[in-house]
Amino acid sequence: MKRRTLSWLALPMMLLLDGCPNGGGGSGGFEGTGAIPAVVYTANDGSNNVSGFTIGAGGALTATTPATFVTGGTNTEWIAVSPNGQFLYLSNQGSATLSGYTINSATGNLTATAPATFSTGVGSSPRGVTVAPNGQLVYVANSATNTVAGFSIGAGGVLTPTTPATFATSGTLARGIAVSPNGQFLYVANSGTHNVSGFTVGAGGALTATTPATFSTGAGSPSPVGLAISPNGSFLYVANSGTNEIAAFAIGAGGLLIPTTPATFSTGVLGSSPQRIAISPNGSFLYVTNSGMNEVAAFTIGAGGLLAATTPATFSTGAATAPVGITITPNGQFVYVANSGSTSVGGFAIGVGGNLAPTTPATFSTAPNAPIGIATPGRP
Repeated sequence: MKRRTLSWLALPMMLLLDGCPNGGGGSGGFEGTGAIPAVVYTANDGSNNVSGFTIGAGGALTATTPATFVTGGTNTEWIAVSPNGQFLYLSNQGSATLSGYTINSATGNLTATAPATFSTGVGSSPRGVTVAPNGQLVYVANSATNTVAGFSIGAGGVLTPTTPATFATSGTLARGIAVSPNGQFLYVANSGTHNVSGFTVGAGGALTATTPATFSTGAGSPSPVGLAISPNGSFLYVANSGTNEIAAFAIGAGGLLIPTTPATFSTGVLGSSPQRIAISPNGSFLYVTNSGMNEVAAFTIGAGGLLAATTPATFSTGAATAPVGITITPNGQFVYVANSGSTSVGGFAIGVGGNLAPTTPATFSTAPNAPIGIATPGRP
């Protein structure tokens, strides 16, 4: 992860984020030697804006001033923050654009790039967006044109399309997207064809499809949505919203995906409708939002990438919250979820064994805006 040096003399609301060897616990401020702003942002679909928060002691969130920033696009659902905390990008499904911002390290406030938006292609309907670990490339999954649009990040966070500008997914209804920690591979969840597209990342960010180009996420109609790659780059996990499971794969030579044994793991009862996944920085824990059951399902990651449910297996986000987006702070201490049904962000501290305990308070208002996506620096 790229880091930069900041002045902390006037940063009472900002904290240092760094890796936490134990991947959880702790109720105080962040510790570490890095210099990444402690911030959380949500993509608010219906209102086409972004809510901003700084993270304080115990994981409590304080809204930025102003509390929201307009996107300049429509139907804003997915969001990503660069690993160094300098830039933020959102996909605007309705206007077929990405919005770009620079992040003020002292306040968390956002300033639109110039230009403020970047085309992802006519009628592309962009969904998942990710910033590559090297902080130099942005990719977005175009659900309507079944492509991935690639961009390089220039001065001031300005985006320039790769050459070529788009790459075919060989699937339909693209949703989640992720780049491996070593920057060599990219994967896209195709909800319509129930598979994952694989690519190798080449010079200038150009993508080349793996052979085969797609990998099944399971029998029936799994309808994959979110996906995440383990920090060591060995495993890929996919949230199958239609079959209430997580599909797991080992990442092999050339980026090929090999199903684990077993290949899928239940996220709960019928109708749990898992949406998006986050993995702790130490690779020990996996969390997924069960939008249909108003909860987060939690797992430990064991040998061979196999998942085992924590005890208890799920943690409530509150009645009628319908959580969708999920993120974990870079120090591995806190989980935040975007509660689309209750216009709020839910906060949890990660404890022993991956168990979650609500922060105090347990939720932080984004009202009247309904958050869909959520992100912290370098974390989906």
